[in-house]
Amino acid sequence: MTDLHSVYLEYLVALTLKRCGILPHSSEIATHIESVLKARHLNTPEKAKEFERNNWSIVETFTLVDQHKIDPIIKGVLTIAEIQNLLNCSDQGEILITVTRQCKAPFTQSWVLHLGTNINLFSSDTFVINLKLALELESPQSPIKIKKIEHEDFDINQFLEKMEMYKLFHSKS
Repeated sequence: MTDLHSVYLEYLVALTLKRCGILPHSSEIATHIESVLKARHLNTPEKAKEFERNNWSIVETFTLVDQHKIDPIIKGVLTIAEIQNLLNCSDQGEILITVTRQCKAPFTQSWVLHLGTNINLFSSDTFVINLKLALELESPQSPIKIKKIEHEDFDINQFLEKMEMYKLFHSKS
């Protein structure tokens, strides 16, 4: 049963990242983050060399959703459906993304964010899975790799039952 739980959890994460626009638009988001980090922290060649020589990392938190409002950069990248899905995954109207950017080549970015997704599609009762995701990009142009998935405890049997319907519904669309 835990193998099915793991498979469904990975499927849920991949689908959530896709539906929220994070997966298909990761390059645009990472490129924006890269430009902001360079402008704020590596604004001179000497500063960039110092960060790289000392093998430092830059850690900064960005707001993707604040009080049910989408960051303007994200808003210009995502489709309307992706924006709605991102809003639906927010925790009381907020989604923060903590970015760690390595300053030694190949300049990887690691992202940590929390998303809550409701997998109960056919009832007014919610079954929200709160996910904490650790993602990595080897460069702003590289695809996202899911490094770690954390979640709160929930009834595994109920999760498997709800995910079966959720998977069937989304496999048709």
